[in-house]
Amino acid sequence: MTTGDSFPPRELILDKAKTSLAEVISSLDLDPADRAKFADQIREVEAMMQKIERGVIHLAAFGMVSRGKSALLNALIGREVFEVGPTHGTTRERQSVHWTPIRETIGAREVQTFVVPSDAGPTVELIDTPGLNEINGEARAKLAEQIARRADLLLFVVSGDMLQPELEALAELREAHKPIILVFNMIDLYPEVDRQKIYDKIRNERVRELLKPDDVILAAARPRAAKVITRSTDGTTTEHWEPSEPIIAPLKLKILEVLGREGQALTVLNSMLFLDDVNEQIVRRRMELRDEAADVLVWRFTIAKAAAVACVPVAVVDVAGGIAIDIAMVFALARLYRIPMTRVGVGRLVLEVGKMAGLFTATEVGTHFLIGAAKSFFAATSLLTGGATVAAYASVAPIQAFAAGFGSRVIGEATKVYLRNGASWGPAGPKTVVKHILGSLDRASIMSRIGDELRASLRAS
Repeated sequence: MTTGDSFPPRELILDKAKTSLAEVISSLDLDPADRAKFADQIREVEAMMQKIERGVIHLAAFGMVSRGKSALLNALIGREVFEVGPTHGTTRERQSVHWTPIRETIGAREVQTFVVPSDAGPTVELIDTPGLNEINGEARAKLAEQIARRADLLLFVVSGDMLQPELEALAELREAHKPIILVFNMIDLYPEVDRQKIYDKIRNERVRELLKPDDVILAAARPRAAKVITRSTDGTTTEHWEPSEPIIAPLKLKILEVLGREGQALTVLNSMLFLDDVNEQIVRRRMELRDEAADVLVWRFTIAKAAAVACVPVAVVDVAGGIAIDIAMVFALARLYRIPMTRVGVGRLVLEVGKMAGLFTATEVGTHFLIGAAKSFFAATSLLTGGATVAAYASVAPIQAFAAGFGSRVIGEATKVYLRNGASWGPAGPKTVVKHILGSLDRASIMSRIGDELRASLRAS
């Protein structure tokens, strides 16, 4: 079998893959700080590009413990490379080895696999994984998931009729959208009739919704030794045990057929899926980091506004200063989310959110000015009374500071939603967004924290 004519030339596929990779990297718009944060993901992308250039196909074996995954891979390459043994769960971490099946003779059939240039390195990398149900399985399940994301072709190994956990694990691997060959290993342990019954049940019942019948293959990676009886010329007999040859040809043929049919496109298409996944991870994680930084920034401006309003004794000045702080906060958030905004746009956003949150109603503004006027009066008279009205000032100022700080927090949270959506309120609209924010904020908790921060600031000063 030669490489399929239905696929474009490898050079064209590679050029398209490189272009896609460049688009992925450029779309991330990473500055030096971001590159440092996502160094691991970027290395994964670069490694995947090298894989494409070399034409390497990753074949990974999965399954529960003691199903013979390691022995199966050893039988494929014809030598003992992967660790095998009677211990429950011998494979403790990812193991891999290169396999170059350029031409294999199987029975009377000769199969030509996907051929890469001679200087392009190995064609296939076989990957062994720990059992999916081993002790400390959570960590090993995560490892298996990571390998499945990078692999191009998966072997799922069973050694008898499938258990429910095996069916669930196979279904999870199927979600990776990778070709899967199910291997019924250790068939030498069953009488032929029982073997056929199990084989038919797996193909026609167990995995009918997950795999095609032709994707289920019989194998015996390490068959039991065979008893050999020899008779000498004098009529005496002797017995000895000889190792049996692995039953691996059907699996090898299936692998080579898949590679021969899909080899050119398999690694590139799966690599593109992997790149999309990494891209999504980076975008999501970058947004999480920005949200975390925005939370800190909003709280910092909230405290700054509360402190400014509390400490400035002139009523009009404290209001103007508070608005200036809100505008500065929105500008800082826009820079953080990399959304360009003009001063007019920022002013409109602050006014829009403030109106919808009820911060700029006649009652709120009037109350704010009345409290501010009282604060100004107590501040002025304290000079004439020798500080007798300082206590009154100290009782009024926090009320105004709490209201100003809460308003800043609302504006900050709404701005985060607006910027996270790319300078858009999204399908819900601004009123719904602001209403949700007002309902989700714990006013008492915010006021308490503002008070704690202000007291700590005063003690420090």
